[in-house]
Amino acid sequence: MGQALLILLILLGLFKIIKEEKVFSIKRPIVLPFAVFIGIRILSIIFSEFPSISVYSLNKEIIFYLIVFVFLNELSQYDEKKIQFLIQVLIVAALIASVIGIAKVLLGNVERATSTTSGYSTLGMFLSVIFAVVFTLGRNKIFFPSRTWWLAILLLLLTGILFTFNRSNWITIVVIILAIGLYKERIILGVLLIIFALMIFLIPDMSARFIEILYFTEHLSDRDVIWNGALMIWDQHLILGFGTRTFNKIFPLYDQLVDKEMGGWHNEYLQIYIESGILGLITFLWLMFSIYYWGIKALKHSFSEKFKFDLMLAVLAGLSMFYLNSLSGGFLFDPISKVLFFFFLAMASNLISSQMNKIK
Repeated sequence: MGQALLILLILLGLFKIIKEEKVFSIKRPIVLPFAVFIGIRILSIIFSEFPSISVYSLNKEIIFYLIVFVFLNELSQYDEKKIQFLIQVLIVAALIASVIGIAKVLLGNVERATSTTSGYSTLGMFLSVIFAVVFTLGRNKIFFPSRTWWLAILLLLLTGILFTFNRSNWITIVVIILAIGLYKERIILGVLLIIFALMIFLIPDMSARFIEILYFTEHLSDRDVIWNGALMIWDQHLILGFGTRTFNKIFPLYDQLVDKEMGGWHNEYLQIYIESGILGLITFLWLMFSIYYWGIKALKHSFSEKFKFDLMLAVLAGLSMFYLNSLSGGFLFDPISKVLFFFFLAMASNLISSQMNKIK
């Protein structure tokens, strides 16, 4: 149902773009590398070693990339109230998801926090991204006129993340707390880290999970097997890879996996390389580089405009959570996470473009 609604949204959005005769310059920051990345992913389907499997990526993956252009259109006119409303909707959604996830664990329904529509990994990604955005916007009175409410929201999101028991989310949250905290929230940084530590050491299940981080080499969850398998085949299809969705067909060490239902490479960068070759990985890294290169330039030129500066910094913080979590998971192949990523990608592109146009 959710997939059908999203496809309908894409079609309606594209119809609106055509009707209004909107044209997106391919030279816009971020748009060009993203478009090239889509092209490489399509080529890796066409030249797949298992085309009958990879072809499903057309409706499972490729069509969803079009939502970026819908978002670009809807966010093309810089409107502070509209942007504020959209960010607030995401925050409310994250709070609801966090409460549901926490309640499920406390009531004994599940061992790890999940939302009504996704598993713990997707929920952890969603809450982590919104946490980064909220933390970054803490001193912006337009978004958070009350520091007390802001801190309460942070704590609720942090609790939801901890109850996912997702180690990668825990690590990335600490990274963003340190990065943003040292820059603009030194006191709150200490408060959050203390609460983080107290919850981990006072709740036995969290303590056990934290110990796994300390002894991570003994708790790799099959990732060592995955990397060993990747090393055996990394040089076989260098240019365009083996094709999308081919893990189950090409992984050489399936008998060594503890989790026989494993369906991916558990690392976005590795997955893109194996599926789409060096061309896919280069364009993916090009997109990431473009986001930070142009984003930092926009920050420098919007320092005197507090709303734009804070918003651009928050968007970059949110996008950073995607890329950090990709080291042990991914977002492009998750139906919920990738739509959220595309929203922030479009917002970053439009904020950068509006700032660069002013400079010209």
